[in-house]
Amino acid sequence: MRTTSELRRMWEPPCTRDMTTLLLHSGAKATVATAASEAFRAIDAVMQAAGYTPRTKDTGGFNCRKITGGSGYSLHAYGIAVDYNWNSNPYRADGKLITDMPRTMVDAIKAIRTAGGAAVFRWGGDYKNAKDAMHFEIIASPRELSAGIDWSNGDMPDPDPKKPSTWPVLEPGARGPTVRELQKRLTEAGHPCGKIDGAYGNATKQAVRGFQRSRSLDMDGVVGLQTWTALLTGQPVTDAKHSPVKIEQRKPATTGKLPSTCKRGSKGKAVTQLQELLQASGFDCGKADGAFGERTEQTVKDFQTKHRLKVDGIAGAETWRALLET
Repeated sequence: MRTTSELRRMWEPPCTRDMTTLLLHSGAKATVATAASEAFRAIDAVMQAAGYTPRTKDTGGFNCRKITGGSGYSLHAYGIAVDYNWNSNPYRADGKLITDMPRTMVDAIKAIRTAGGAAVFRWGGDYKNAKDAMHFEIIASPRELSAGIDWSNGDMPDPDPKKPSTWPVLEPGARGPTVRELQKRLTEAGHPCGKIDGAYGNATKQAVRGFQRSRSLDMDGVVGLQTWTALLTGQPVTDAKHSPVKIEQRKPATTGKLPSTCKRGSKGKAVTQLQELLQASGFDCGKADGAFGERTEQTVKDFQTKHRLKVDGIAGAETWRALLET
């Protein structure tokens, strides 16, 4: 078993790695190293299957601090440790283990392996001296984790198609069999996302946004209870009046600073964003290549016509606002 010092060397430097904030199935959040994000999603899958709920107020990951009772950096500073429900799983310097975590769940988390067979997690409740029951830490190297998680190993959730609440929250960066099922259902619903590979990339995000728009849901690219409900129940294409989400419950649009005006001949990131938003809104302008040609111009006109805007084929403030708010 690798020591903390070895793990520090593998994951250094502290406090500066690329980080990702995960939305857990309970609604709690944990910030972890992007390279370790799939592993922590696997923990969340096991916890969901066990009916264990990480709480918002006492669950967290990244923290640029020194280790408790020591001088080196904590593994939290590298983004490879998460503490779950610390109020009911306290750190005990006296070696007494106090936890509300089911042992079968802990064992299932410890059984998680990479696709290459490497062990992934160590539990603080197994420490020889002080007990840290809230704490799960990565013991695999970045290279080992790059092989991906073996999702056939361990006690993963078995979501019930009749119960949308049993399906995990999915967002860009997620991987695994549930993402594959999402991609399959999106394709069946008329929102293909390319290859059904179990990886939540940009194509899947755009397909999710397109589906959400067609069902008058919050178009945020995150698959939560509202989106799962619409997918699993066969919710038909609907306008805002008949949306599964009441108008008064929807989030107000916050578009912020609008992108620059784009018209035929324009090129660059703003054009790419325009093309992606058009695609997500159900208007096919071809490949999002950042070049505003004849097809993109006609697609903008089609969008403007449907939304009763000035039909000039130019993506100005009104068109951008409509794209960002729909």
